[in-house]
Formats: sequence, structure tokens, C-alpha cells
Amino acid sequence: MILRVFLGVLLGVAILVPVLPVQAANEGSQASETRSAYVTVAGAPGDGEKALAAAVTNRLTAAGLKAATAFEASVYEIQGTVRVTPASGINEKVRIVWVVFSPEGKQLGVVSQERFIRKGSLDRKWGGAADAAAQGAVADILKLLPRAD
Repeated sequence: MILRVFLGVLLGVAILVPVLPVQAANEGSQASETRSAYVTVAGAPGDGEKALAAAVTNRLTAAGLKAATAFEASVYEIQGTVRVTPASGINEKVRIVWVVFSPEGKQLGVVSQERFIRKGSLDRKWGGAADAAAQGAVADILKLLPRAD
């Protein structure tokens, strides 16, 4: 698996940006097998990296994808980057950018989420916030993946 470093350059990208479609020849080979996905998250405060990765993985699994590890081949990779910035008063802004890659390493698209929260509320446990973020992101992430027939 090719390791990629996401530098956060895509933070200004629109909500859903399809990039390159997966070639028809690749769709046939993926469609006959169970599709697998590996999810990573960076930059989240508290337990956010672990909680978000687990929540997105659980929702993708519920949608029919198999959870994969970083050491497996032929998997979709979903990279999440979290940025928390100060906002007015007692709030802060949380922005999560999900970049979706095909098993061949081609960027399929980007899903972006943004929400204002009470300052410090994610500094320890994300709890239901991780599941809510996953619920919001996974529907759009699935739109970027080729359908398994």
C-alpha cells in the first residue's frame, strides 16, 4: 500500500468534489469481491482520531464494505483530517476533510464537514459527536465509491 501524507491543502475545497472515475476494467474486478476500506484520522483533539476512525469504519461496514488494515492490498483508503480553530465567544469551529482514494491510489474525491461547537467540548471524549460526524460523512463517501454490482 502506498503511504500518502495529507498536508491539509484541501481545506478550502467544496463539500463534495468528484475527481477521477475508476476505470470500467477496475470496477469489474472490484465488483466481484467484497470491497474493503481503511480509515485514518489525523489532527483531532482528545480521542477523536481513534473515535472518528472507528465510527466511520463501523458505518462503512454497515453499508457493506469490509474493514481493512493498513497492510492489506486492494483497499479503498479514506483519510480524515481535523482542524479545530477559535470562533467567537465560547465556540470553536471544527472542520473535517475526508479524502477518498481508490485501491490504485487515485483520488476519487473529497468530503468536507464544518460545525461550530462549545469550546473544549471535544478535548477528551468525542462520544456521540464521532458517530454524528461519521453519519454525516459516510453517505457522501459512499457516493464517491464505484457501486458493487
